[in-house]
Amino acid sequence: MTLDNAEKHSKPCKIIIVDDDEQQANLMRAMAETAQLETEIFTNSIDFLNTAISANDIVVLDLQMPDKDGIEIMRELAIQNIKPNFILVSGFDERVLHSARQLAESKHLNVVATLSKPLKAKEFIALLSNTYTECLLEHRQQIENALSAKDTEQITIEELKLAIRKHQLIIHLQPLVCFNKKQIQSAEILLRWQHPTKGLILPDDFIPLAEEHKLMNLLTEEVLGLAINEYHKLTASGINIKVSVNLSAQNITDLSMPEKLEELVKNNQIEPDSIILEVTESALMNEISESLDILNRLRMKGFSLSIDDFGTGYSSLVKLYQAPFSELKIDQHFIMHMATDPDAAAIVRICILLAKELKMHTVAEGIETEDIWNQLKELGCDIAQGSFITEPMPTEDFIHWVKDWKMKHNNNL
Repeated sequence: MTLDNAEKHSKPCKIIIVDDDEQQANLMRAMAETAQLETEIFTNSIDFLNTAISANDIVVLDLQMPDKDGIEIMRELAIQNIKPNFILVSGFDERVLHSARQLAESKHLNVVATLSKPLKAKEFIALLSNTYTECLLEHRQQIENALSAKDTEQITIEELKLAIRKHQLIIHLQPLVCFNKKQIQSAEILLRWQHPTKGLILPDDFIPLAEEHKLMNLLTEEVLGLAINEYHKLTASGINIKVSVNLSAQNITDLSMPEKLEELVKNNQIEPDSIILEVTESALMNEISESLDILNRLRMKGFSLSIDDFGTGYSSLVKLYQAPFSELKIDQHFIMHMATDPDAAAIVRICILLAKELKMHTVAEGIETEDIWNQLKELGCDIAQGSFITEPMPTEDFIHWVKDWKMKHNNNL
């Protein structure tokens, strides 16, 4: 089937207004029509839930409905795995709208925006027009992806084991840059699988399989070996920076891990402090005594430790207090939203202040714009990472990129 034929047979994007106040609903419809956008109106939650809704649709949802409120509607759609694009509107204060958005996102629902009533016509029309255009583009991209899918769902554990044995795993590097002098501090090792028939497979498509089958220790050993090889390539090119590697929950319950890593760097003539080991908060949720045993011995052997995705765990401060981390990596969700969400910006500011009090470096990952870069620099964040600087890339490309960056910013590594 061609792309044009696929688009003809697929559902178009619809704009659906759900508001029990008929006058308000008609007002929103009139606003939409000024942008030549057609809408459907539902003043009853039950009728709305009984209609056909797709992931391509835009749903303008009033939170306060008499039969089922907006929270209940989103809950039911999430249970049914129906995930349209929501614009939440309400006469409640902004904290309620903010919390409703967080709830929706925790259920993996997409909230485009939240708006307080009474709506501002210009703002609403622009939002609706932009969202509709984006949904059409996304819809087309989904069709293209479906037509050229690599069928990664069919990956088997046998294939993954073979990939490790046959060294089909490769790494890309993404730089971490100092805010003040724009010097490159380190590079994060990001795993990829160069499958012989399915092409390049990203970690989200095979790491869960490795975790399910208890392969993470074997996989991490392979990644560390690759990281050391790339580290030697960097130093041979005159690039003297650290490299960071992610550890999984399975890694930090392996009591032999510190000795294995110590032997690995010793045999390869690398100083332990050249390796930063990143541990997510979620990896510390279970068996904390074993985790602390391993983390303390790693730190005592000279490895740097970074707490990754900080702010997303259920006991962030406890983990920060208990474990010997030297670096705090703020979760990218807060970074990406801080320019438009005052609460996200406040959390980022507090994380930076907290890290300074604990004498830890702060890393902001997920920086996509110059505006966010400038905000973080003003807040005193130490290190930056994200697509605003550059996307991850193979080592050879990374070496060329570093040299270009060095010339552009006139700094030494």
